[in-house]
Amino acid sequence: MGATAALGLAFGPILALAGSASAAVPTFPNNIAVFPDRDFVSIEGYAEHAGETATIKVTRPGVGVVGSATGLVSGTDVAFEVNHPGGVCWGNGTGLNVTPDIIAGDKVSITFPDGSSDDTTTSSSTVTHDMVQNGTTITVDGTFNEDPTSALPVVNRDFLEQRIIQPDLVPIIGKRDIRAVPGPLTPAPKGGYSSMLQFPSTGHFRATYVFDTQEAADVAAAADLGERAMNWEVQDADGNRQGLTIAEFGEPGGPGMGGCPAGPADQTAPAGTASVVRTGATALVKWTAVSAVPTADPVTGYSVEAITAPDVTTGAQSTSGVRLGVSATQTTLTGLDTTKTYSFEVRSMAGAKLSIPFRMGATDTVAPTLSVTPQGGIPTAPVQANSVSVSSNGQVFFTTDGSPVVSAGLPSDSAQLLTGTSIPVTAPVTLHIVAFDQVGNISSVFEGSFSPVTAVAPPVPTGLAGTPTQNSVALTWNPAPTGATVTGWQVSVYNGAGAKLATQPPVTTVPRQTITGLTANTAYQFSVKALNAGAVSLDTTLVSVRTQVATDRITISTAKWKVGDFKVVGTGDQVGATVRLYRVNADSSIGTEISGSATAVVAAAPPGIGDWTVRMRANAPGTNPGRVIAKSDRGGQTAPFTVSNG
Repeated sequence: MGATAALGLAFGPILALAGSASAAVPTFPNNIAVFPDRDFVSIEGYAEHAGETATIKVTRPGVGVVGSATGLVSGTDVAFEVNHPGGVCWGNGTGLNVTPDIIAGDKVSITFPDGSSDDTTTSSSTVTHDMVQNGTTITVDGTFNEDPTSALPVVNRDFLEQRIIQPDLVPIIGKRDIRAVPGPLTPAPKGGYSSMLQFPSTGHFRATYVFDTQEAADVAAAADLGERAMNWEVQDADGNRQGLTIAEFGEPGGPGMGGCPAGPADQTAPAGTASVVRTGATALVKWTAVSAVPTADPVTGYSVEAITAPDVTTGAQSTSGVRLGVSATQTTLTGLDTTKTYSFEVRSMAGAKLSIPFRMGATDTVAPTLSVTPQGGIPTAPVQANSVSVSSNGQVFFTTDGSPVVSAGLPSDSAQLLTGTSIPVTAPVTLHIVAFDQVGNISSVFEGSFSPVTAVAPPVPTGLAGTPTQNSVALTWNPAPTGATVTGWQVSVYNGAGAKLATQPPVTTVPRQTITGLTANTAYQFSVKALNAGAVSLDTTLVSVRTQVATDRITISTAKWKVGDFKVVGTGDQVGATVRLYRVNADSSIGTEISGSATAVVAAAPPGIGDWTVRMRANAPGTNPGRVIAKSDRGGQTAPFTVSNG
């Protein structure tokens, strides 16, 4: 089988292998991922061997080499794959033309021309049946070896993970796979569900998923790619999982693409490709068989079936179909129920044996397209771009830290889903980009190095000047010259000694800005620089401005006159200021100081009395002064206040 499942068979579970560690287990970023159910091996990394031809061998204890192939190391995240669309077949370059039936305990090794090698031992971890849904909860059960006396590698529970692959979950929970790791029920990092992986008994695991919504649970339960058991031999200090086994429940083995050699001699008849066009109660089914290989039994005919969807209560499915001779290439099925949904299977027969279902349609093994603009950047100098445009007919994932974007046939843990059509470049970055389609096919990995476009700095501003008040300075400068690209200006504020203040004003988009919160009668210095989207000008020469001397604030609270007694009470904000009283003329102008008035000094006063008081008895005015004001020797002046009798 290839990366897609034949019609009628769901992609199976993926769970990870944790066998006893081998001294030759690859170290990150290199890795070997074994998919035993599909007899498929993915070689990751090994960029140090780019351009070299490596040899892959599958060795079985007590038997010897049961499969081998050679492949050219690409130098990207995925070095090459064996028995998978886009990869090489088993037997490529070695003459051992058989697709091995990889089982638990088999050792998969890679060897390079210089004699260096790594290997991975296939784990026994596997899912044992389809997931079970109960409302918003899904459970998945499986087994693994914990018996040290067994010939199989012992699995470390801490190196186990269960996953369900469902691309349709991306718009719901933001990921194409859900995962359960050992421990209690824990919310997923991106939300949408909680999960846990427990061990009800020795050698038995159970993954439980509890979804936030019924929709998410239903979509997960309908996953075509199904359940996986994942186990790894070694986990390094950075959490990288090395020596992977990914068991996929329900996946058939054998050739992963057309033209690859058959499996062992007792393999069933080979499968080819098929297509179907349904019109109401009839369906036209066509197929093209693959050529039989010498080790396979000869094809004697074909079986074509239409299969209803499972009954919601009993799970039962009804079938109808025909068996045809070896020369047939199409048939029409009739009498279909127009109210029901059908899947269709075409299988070749070898005597009494049936093959796996033919792949439906011609696109099951076609990798998704991936176009990246601009190209280049590795191994040459980084390409200057403020964004990288990406187009694909699949889901695009990328990494920005130079780490692999693909791990064990899935987006790596550091991979991000591209939700738009471009990736912004705000700093030098190395991008790894890949696309996945709905059935798990993977594009080639794009790798490129980019840096932001170098922008031309705007000219230094001119004409900086400031107008002070007591607590602020209004700054102005000349607009940008014609033709210059300026998006804003940044003012910098310094004290009189030239030290930059801790608090600075925001960027302004106009050539002026008032700086507030300053201290009166204090020297400050200012500069300004121009900004655009990618560069900053130099600062102007510092301009010195001193704020105005502060005037105090005084008020009159009460003013009363009677014969032989004149009293005015007020407030002031500067202790020690001297206050004098003046008459207000009829035209509201300020008249003469009240003759003989005593001066008052602002001081801290008891509550309700005031900060200053003028009281005149013997020298009180002979008549009510009418309206008065108070003036301070520090510049403060009150508003006119009407004197009351009393």
